[in-house]
Amino acid sequence: MTVPHHKTDTLSLSNSHFSPTHLHNPEPHIHQLPVELLQQIFLLVVNDLDLSDCPSIFKLTNDHISGNFSSPPLVFTRVCRLWRVVAHSTIELWSRIQVTLPGGDEPLKPFLPCLLQWWLARSVSQPLTLRIDRTMLSRHRSKSERNVAYGYCPLSQADYRLLEILQSESRRWETVVGSLCSGKWPSSKLDTPQLKTLEFDWSGLNRFNAPNLRWLHISEGISVSPIPIYNNLRHLYLQCASPNTIRSISVTSPHLETIVVRFAYCDYSGARSHSVTYSCLESLTLPLLRHAYHRWFTEIFDGLHIPALRKLILVGCPTKSGVDHIMAGLRVTATCNLQVIDFQTAMSDEVDVDVVEPLLSVVTEISHCGVLLRCRAQRN
Repeated sequence: MTVPHHKTDTLSLSNSHFSPTHLHNPEPHIHQLPVELLQQIFLLVVNDLDLSDCPSIFKLTNDHISGNFSSPPLVFTRVCRLWRVVAHSTIELWSRIQVTLPGGDEPLKPFLPCLLQWWLARSVSQPLTLRIDRTMLSRHRSKSERNVAYGYCPLSQADYRLLEILQSESRRWETVVGSLCSGKWPSSKLDTPQLKTLEFDWSGLNRFNAPNLRWLHISEGISVSPIPIYNNLRHLYLQCASPNTIRSISVTSPHLETIVVRFAYCDYSGARSHSVTYSCLESLTLPLLRHAYHRWFTEIFDGLHIPALRKLILVGCPTKSGVDHIMAGLRVTATCNLQVIDFQTAMSDEVDVDVVEPLLSVVTEISHCGVLLRCRAQRN
């Protein structure tokens, strides 16, 4: 019987059965499954986890860190010899990994860095999906440390050791989600030619040399420096942004197709270019501010060239004054062919059609959570 797997050498098992102990002692039914089917079952189990829940290599309790052999894919190696051989030979099982940095002053047991190196080696040359989290074992925390956000605690030697191992494979990174405040990597630059998806904080972005990045999620912090130049970036999510931030990104990422801003702040600097172009931008998501910052939309859209923009998504329940500010902003764009404004609200919130109907003077459709509310009457 042959154990096939993708993009790697085949592994042969003799006599079409796996280690039969005796002709009169048939193998369990699970061992009679075709190896290809068993591999697909393993992959379905692991790939059923989303990006926020990659397979975790370590298991952490209050005062202990160990290998996570009770969860996939490591648990597959503990069932029987057949499962272990099949799991080891299925390299895609090992291409997604969550690493939790333990913190503390004590050095890691040698087994744990070796386990991480072994896991990465099992993935051979597969592109890697990597999630990095931080914690601190209870025995390592002082009373003051328990009251400090993990992102602001210094990294321990144990943390750096694990990061060095991960960093050695940076050229294979395809997706990275990190919670390392201030970009605390052992190296000042990370060579990541295959990186396509990145979720990180503002301060760590300049460490990534990522010419093929297409999706960027900036999860923490306020812009203190420009986003690095990502010519291939198509999708951008900003946890927090000002009008100046939104406008300035057009220089470093000119081919953006979607921008999502969750929270807004006002920088009051007044320093912005008068002409900004997003030639490829098709969808823009902005929050509806509850406070009285009336020029929020005007400062974003003033002189903005957005010829490809078709959909503006506004998160929040619109008010009459809010609609006035939206209209004022859209009227000062330089180029705009906006078709739809979609209001995203909580399920229990309703949108007053009479309040939003004036927007039909600047768009053709108004919707609520994707459901059409009003459409501009066509002229004969």
